[in-house]
Amino acid sequence: MSSNQSIAELAYRLWTERGRPHGSEEEDWLEAERQLAARQESEQECGVRDSEIDTSLEATFPASDPPASHIPDTPPANAADKWDAAANFRAHHAATDDIPPQEIR
Repeated sequence: MSSNQSIAELAYRLWTERGRPHGSEEEDWLEAERQLAARQESEQECGVRDSEIDTSLEATFPASDPPASHIPDTPPANAADKWDAAANFRAHHAATDDIPPQEIR
């Protein structure tokens, strides 16, 4: 059986993932016990413990880039106006050959 600290940490995580409902302490605790017992059983079957898994890449996680959301990018509502303004600016300054330096932002 897992230590009470491990059970408490997992039960808390389960509780917060479910939106922190009132009156579910025992349910979360029992689910945490079940999950940890299943993990221990799996480790015994495989002969591998978490502490034996290569941890050389541990410092690189979490990755610096979040996972892709798979939501297509959409241009801002005023994108066409901005493109038109940029084209007009270039046309005006190309004709007069006095393109000002870019502003530092």
